[in-house]
Amino acid sequence: DEIDETLAREDNILVEDETEPQSLYEWDQVRDETDTLFADADLYPQTVKMEFAADEASMTIDLSWVLKNGTSEEEAEEYAAMMVKQFNDIVAVQSTELENSSDSSFGTLWNQFALNVKVGTEDGKWLKSYKAGGKIDLAMPAAESQDGPEDVAEDVPKKEVKEPKATKEAK
Repeated sequence: DEIDETLAREDNILVEDETEPQSLYEWDQVRDETDTLFADADLYPQTVKMEFAADEASMTIDLSWVLKNGTSEEEAEEYAAMMVKQFNDIVAVQSTELENSSDSSFGTLWNQFALNVKVGTEDGKWLKSYKAGGKIDLAMPAAESQDGPEDVAEDVPKKEVKEPKATKEAK
């Protein structure tokens, strides 16, 4: 009897391991969120269709976004940067180990996965393409770019505090 119980326990462990392959993330949930977010024409007026493929075996994520014809390369680069950051943030919700993107970071998902990025137009012209393992040299999106002038503006008043401008504000 004891031998049978031991075998049964081992069988249960094997069955559990075989029937529950663990995925790192809930990719269906990620797909639902990306389908909703990147199809929002109010947020992304140039959007046509965003797609992704996640391959945990090779630890690679492919992101592609088709934009309307006539989209400039500058706009495509902004969209590419936004896509990489937003995708990271959507996945990061599922893990305490991942950090969200920021003004200076595309997020930490890309430390774990290689990234292939393609942004192009409906006519099949690919405006931006980055291969896995390469440096993501996308410029930060316009929202972050605007932070630059604000920082400069903050520095200027600090210098002017001692000058008449501060006096005028005091009056």
